[in-house]
Amino acid sequence: MKRILPFLSLLALAGTAFSSDWPQFQGPGRDGRSSETGLKLSGWQVDAPPVKWEKKLNEGFGGAAVVGDEVFLLDRRDYTSDVLLCLSIEDGSEKWSFSHEFPGKLPHPGSRGVPLVEGDAVYFISGFGEVFRVNRKTHEADWTVSIQEQYGAEPPKWGWAQSVVKAGNVLVIPAMAPEVGLIGLDAASGKEVWRTAGFGDSHSTPTILNLHGVEQAVFVATKRDGDAGVGTTISVEPATGKVLWSTDLYFNKIPIPFPTKVTEDLVFLTGGYGNGSCMVRVTKNGDEWKVEKVFDLKQGTQVHPPFVIGDHLYLLANENDNHNGAARKTGGLMCLDFKGNTIWQTGDSPFMGRGNMILVDGHLLTQDGEVGYLRSVKPSPAGYEEIAMTDVFGKKPEVDEQIAKQVAAKRETIKMPDFKYWSPMALSNGHLIMRGQDTVKCLDLR
Repeated sequence: MKRILPFLSLLALAGTAFSSDWPQFQGPGRDGRSSETGLKLSGWQVDAPPVKWEKKLNEGFGGAAVVGDEVFLLDRRDYTSDVLLCLSIEDGSEKWSFSHEFPGKLPHPGSRGVPLVEGDAVYFISGFGEVFRVNRKTHEADWTVSIQEQYGAEPPKWGWAQSVVKAGNVLVIPAMAPEVGLIGLDAASGKEVWRTAGFGDSHSTPTILNLHGVEQAVFVATKRDGDAGVGTTISVEPATGKVLWSTDLYFNKIPIPFPTKVTEDLVFLTGGYGNGSCMVRVTKNGDEWKVEKVFDLKQGTQVHPPFVIGDHLYLLANENDNHNGAARKTGGLMCLDFKGNTIWQTGDSPFMGRGNMILVDGHLLTQDGEVGYLRSVKPSPAGYEEIAMTDVFGKKPEVDEQIAKQVAAKRETIKMPDFKYWSPMALSNGHLIMRGQDTVKCLDLR
């Protein structure tokens, strides 16, 4: 009997959630995937996941990072200062904060980006292009780099919306100045390690991909001239800034989602604003790289990147161009094969807006970008399968009232309210952190 008990104990633990930090934008692997299992991802209509805590913020879009029992996120206060908050994951109370004065107002006010937490440091970029390394012990900045002052850069349309990306000892930062594109900063000192030539601007975050055995930072940007312009997707060695390859095959006037690795040689580029998506093939022969177009796609996802699950892509094809009226039927969650064929899409049933998705234990969790509903979806090429849904931010009565007024007025097409709940989520040890502009909530999925 003594020999059986340890085995039984292991069986009992097999269904529980396993702890995993979410230390940066898009989680531990920068791909929106969680390794946690055993979470409650169904049955929410009857037994909704409890809200462990909530905290009021100023309006904004900044998402959370979680390390251990600490939650890190950015706030922007009174158009005067950028604030890094460190909250307790247990009750949402403030453990400490760091504040930096920088008066100014950006279109779509508030914070952007997600902090990167590593060791004793928290890195982040403000909307005005101030890059920080904040010490977790002293709660002061070890160093600050002003992209505007040091590189003569003007803020992009909505300011710097990027999150910090670290490869080795180098931070890969979009300077987006006329003469300087990407920069590599030494993580310990903030000193410049390398720079590339200028190529326009972007609201996309660089991503680290491994293609053909080579680690590379890939970034999508554009030089705009009204609705026209030239797009650039560029790949560099993170340690040296050496350009490996670049292409103008994809143009988006306001790039936001980062490139997605599909296979060893396929990369999916996407965005909103009517510019659609593009699949490119990246091949390597010795030291020579080649990029060619595989297909274009009319639909695109405006804010967040898609997921590669098995032999299919899943993306929320929702953007400015189709979020009203009959055009909504062209959006929703889409399932594509790698040739660009649409296997299925939900259209406006449900549409789900420009919110975030994460993948956990075989389920896509989606935060509805319009009204904040949280959905649990089982991704499959066989069709859309919604497992559960819950109204996290309590918007259903307000939504129902607005719809009822339009129905009474006999509107031909119904306009859904859009509360701009576009912030990325974070999941750590069963705690799901969701932001809805001026409120952050922690749901317990255990």
